[in-house]
Amino acid sequence: MKTLFIIFLSFIGYTETSIQVPTWKKEQLMLTIELSTKIKTNAKDKPLIFNVGPMENIKGAVAVGAATNVTFGSKIQSYLTMESKTKPIVVYCGCCSYASCPNIKPAYDYLIGQGFKNTKVLELPDGIKPDWVAKGYPTE
Repeated sequence: MKTLFIIFLSFIGYTETSIQVPTWKKEQLMLTIELSTKIKTNAKDKPLIFNVGPMENIKGAVAVGAATNVTFGSKIQSYLTMESKTKPIVVYCGCCSYASCPNIKPAYDYLIGQGFKNTKVLELPDGIKPDWVAKGYPTE
């Protein structure tokens, strides 16, 4: 019985360290209402919007595919070659919560690693359907 208890405790420790949910800071996020307003008003500081998952395309977004795909870097890079490193960029997937999505963190990290310091994650706490589509925000 003692051995089973030790194995159980080891398993709990393993799962807690192996499953890491990104914690996004407020300054790393863009509110959906903010992005929707920028799209609708065609704001001069309108960001590049990258869909890094399999979900609906937000109006004006470029669907580059899953950030976990090996071709992701070359696909997204073709859109960045002429852009200033200060250009606002927003990434989203929306397949699930932005906190647990497998595509958001790799995309964000890639863009930051390429020097794009004004990169944001679209705040979709529950996914694109409830947090964007259901609110009537623009899609394609």
